[in-house]
Amino acid sequence: MSRERAVARNVAIGDGTVRVAILGRGRPVLFLHGISAHGRAWRPVAERFAEEHPGWECWLPDLPGRGASDALAELSYTLDDEVRRLRAVVRALVPDGPLPRLVAGHSQGAAIALALAEAEPDIDGLLLSNPVTPEVRSPAILRLLRSAAARRAVGSLLAPLHAPLGHLVLRRACGPAFRAPPDLVAAYAQPWASPARARTLLRILADWHPAELEDRMPRRAVGAHVVAGAHDPRIPVEAARRLAARLDCDLTVSPDGGHVLTEQHPRLLARLLGELAARTASTPRASAG
Repeated sequence: MSRERAVARNVAIGDGTVRVAILGRGRPVLFLHGISAHGRAWRPVAERFAEEHPGWECWLPDLPGRGASDALAELSYTLDDEVRRLRAVVRALVPDGPLPRLVAGHSQGAAIALALAEAEPDIDGLLLSNPVTPEVRSPAILRLLRSAAARRAVGSLLAPLHAPLGHLVLRRACGPAFRAPPDLVAAYAQPWASPARARTLLRILADWHPAELEDRMPRRAVGAHVVAGAHDPRIPVEAARRLAARLDCDLTVSPDGGHVLTEQHPRLLARLLGELAARTASTPRASAG
């Protein structure tokens, strides 16, 4: 199967510059990665989706402070901050055109997708893979990272260890049935190689409070599909099941899946996204009024 070639755009917003990879042409669909990942996480899914569903344009941003996107020093990364910056990116990409109606989110990106859908009434299709839910708790140890001095110290310690650290974290997240290839491990470890970037990632982790999502869930009907991994060490299947029940949507559980289903089972996610796309394309655009 041939692969779509991506075009990269740098989108300037007040807090920095966001790199967005774009595949295909047509109606936009937005892909949101996890807390310390980057747009590449969704690339295997987006490539398949773009080839199998012409007429859709895939947007894969590296969220501020991650991947190839930069950010001003000492920004805040609460859920509201993430949504505000993402709305600025979307409007810069289509100042006069239609906003995305379809959003795919992985892990924390799924939480951002839910909050974005509440803020943007045009969004009526959500693919939520390994989703962070309001009941997920961030580790208490992350509270230590609220101190800038602590982030400087820890960032300097982690940078020289970025390769084994990335290997350890990603291998555990994959679950027992999937072994991430070396280039994928390197891609996830690389952002920690710079002490400055490591400090930014530590700030992002310190500001991560999944409970914030409770008051930012969509208060209207949104077409959605939740996907979970039976061996996900971070998001329990039961948490994903309760989210699907709350959204009144379908749940798919991958029997051998870990936390990185975007890499492990891109064909499954591309198929489910295609089903959401067909449903979205056949319904009239929601009215903001």
